Amino acid sequence: MLWIGIHFPSLAIEAFGQPPPTRHGDDAPALAVCAQGVVLQACPRAQAQGVAPGMKRATALALLPRLLLRDRDPALEHDTLTQAANWALQFTPSVSLQNPPRDDQPAAAGLLLEVAASLRLFGGLPSLQARLREGLARLGLRSTIGCAPTATGAWLMARHRDGLSASEPADLEALLDSLPVSVLESAASHLDVLETLGVRSLRDLRALPRAGLARRFGAVMLREIDRAFGRAPEPRAWFEATAVFSARLELPAALDDAPSLLAAARRLLSSLCGWLAARQAAACAVTLSLTHDDPPVTTLTLQPAEPSASEARLTALLRERLAATRLRAPADTLRLDCDTIVACATRSGNLFPMQDQAREGLGRLVEQLQARLGRDRVLLLTERADHRPERACRLERASFEALSSDAGTRRKHGVPPAPQAELPRPLWLLEQPKPLTERQQRPWLKGPLALLAGPERIETGWWDGHLVQRDYFIATDDDGLLLWIYRERPSQDQAGAGWFLQGRFG
Repeated sequence: MLWIGIHFPSLAIEAFGQPPPTRHGDDAPALAVCAQGVVLQACPRAQAQGVAPGMKRATALALLPRLLLRDRDPALEHDTLTQAANWALQFTPSVSLQNPPRDDQPAAAGLLLEVAASLRLFGGLPSLQARLREGLARLGLRSTIGCAPTATGAWLMARHRDGLSASEPADLEALLDSLPVSVLESAASHLDVLETLGVRSLRDLRALPRAGLARRFGAVMLREIDRAFGRAPEPRAWFEATAVFSARLELPAALDDAPSLLAAARRLLSSLCGWLAARQAAACAVTLSLTHDDPPVTTLTLQPAEPSASEARLTALLRERLAATRLRAPADTLRLDCDTIVACATRSGNLFPMQDQAREGLGRLVEQLQARLGRDRVLLLTERADHRPERACRLERASFEALSSDAGTRRKHGVPPAPQAELPRPLWLLEQPKPLTERQQRPWLKGPLALLAGPERIETGWWDGHLVQRDYFIATDDDGLLLWIYRERPSQDQAGAGWFLQGRFG
């Protein structure tokens, strides 16, 4: 087994997201989180101004009057840790929560990932760790990572310093022995006594008699040491993702501008896409809810042209929706929900562009236009199996099914192919055919028209009450423009024939 421990040293403050810039274009204000009137964690900007953990609330405000202070929210921290676990499931199904946040004294929280079976898929341990660091940074979480053959060993390394790794059991003992005794959670209340005894490292602690350790410090410390060194079993409770995705983010300050809201929502989108990747699924629709002090909640629905699990694609859609939405009041909480997904098989790479890739690009264009203009304002011209030109196509709301109009897809859905015309047809049809005069048995439009090709006879529509009996020609006028005209053939209820202009060639 090979474990990766991920420690989030700033989870209490990072659960609130990044503070937004001020309206005057200044840098983002400083943020600190308090517990029982004392500063628990402070952002780097606040620390640069002298605000430090352990400082009283009033003292911090005296140093930095514009400091944003928030009370610690264990439920929000737990939600953030759950979002990170959802995201991490794309790398391994064996994810475990370490010290989930509670209402009592805050403890170091993080994740433990068993990745022995995932190394080959992600290109080895260094490559996997690099992807973890990059993704966690997108989630807005600072992390320290350790690696060891035991779960507790990986966790102790992650808590001590970023980058510690002992992938082989032979290296585990030496590396753990060099760690300070303060990394043990069971030693937190005994550090003064251990310092008096001269115990500073795990090597010093393991040199003491086990019976004496158990009597003075309890069996919990021995059990933690034995699990770290692999001498005792360590059962873990695996994290199980829910059937539907739901995540929220409480903002440190209310936001009403699209760029800041998009930056905050990207954490939720990253978690969603990791959850989708773990389930090998794609989202059909995603809902972002923005909560205001003045209800009701503003709801934005993202509906890609085809089910998607791409973070870039969903982010682009959300950017368009936010840019086109005017909020009634600044939003203080974001919530992302996805309950409609479909199975999505992984695609193989191709050296040359394929037809599916071209259609996917068109689908992305359509979905961005729909996000900007509205779904009912983006229409697609589709073919119909009808010889009558005015009925051979129709406008309908653009969708991925309508875009997938290749022959195989049409056969799959039972759509008959459009009839092939005998003569070329223009792309520009008049909304209503224009009557033409006739002189010396020739059609006339600002002059006589010369017939170049035809006739193409169309006689159909008797079954739906829209009978047409026409002979179509390609004609040209004195300026050399190509026209598409037809002669109406007389029927029993018509007095005679007539010429009409129906289209123009480019």
